[in-house]
Amino acid sequence: MGATFVVVAVYSIAQNKASLVEASQTQLSSPSPRIIDGDTVDFSNGRVRIVGIDAPDDDRPQLKALASEALRELAARDGGLTCSASLFDYALRREEQCRTTAKSYGRLNLSCRFPSNKASVGATMVAQGYAVDYRVYSGGAYVDLMRKAAAQRAGLWGVDYEGMRQLAVQRAQVSQGCDVGTIKKEPGAVAGAGSTR
Repeated sequence: MGATFVVVAVYSIAQNKASLVEASQTQLSSPSPRIIDGDTVDFSNGRVRIVGIDAPDDDRPQLKALASEALRELAARDGGLTCSASLFDYALRREEQCRTTAKSYGRLNLSCRFPSNKASVGATMVAQGYAVDYRVYSGGAYVDLMRKAAAQRAGLWGVDYEGMRQLAVQRAQVSQGCDVGTIKKEPGAVAGAGSTR
C-alpha cells in the first residue's frame, strides 16, 4: 500500500511539473480568438482561463452575456489576444497569491494582453466593470480597479450591483488549504467590494 502511494505521488508530481513546464513555454495568440465568457478564451491550439479575475458565469446569464460581449469587442478593437504565463501584472500585486495549477478543466491558466496596446486583459476587464478581482490567484492586484468600477457603477456594476458585489465578496476570500503565507491583513480587504456602496 505504501509503495503504491509513493508511485502515485511521484507520478502526480511528474505530471504537474510537466504541466507547469508546458504552460510556462506556451504563448497563445490570435487576432480573433473565440470568446467563451468574460474570463475564458478559445484559441486554435487551446483554451485559456485568464488568471486573477472572475467574470459572471451561467448562474448569472445576463451578466455573462454582457461580459462576453465586452471582451469580444475589446479583442476586436485591440488586435485580439496574446496569452502566456509570463504576462501577469506583478507590479500591481499587493500580496502573495495562491499557486494555480497550469491547467484546470482542460484550460491553460494564463495571463493575457491586447497586442495593439499591450494592456492587461485582466486589468481592463476589471477596470471596465466586467469582471472582479479573484484574490486567491491575483494577490489583490485588481482590487483598487474593482473598487473604482463599483463606485462608478461601470459595466456590470451598473446593471446588477448586488450580483457583482456578491461575486466580488466570494472572490475576495482566501480558501482554506490555500498556502499563502504573506496575505496582508488590511482593514476591509476581504469585504472591500461591498464597502464601495
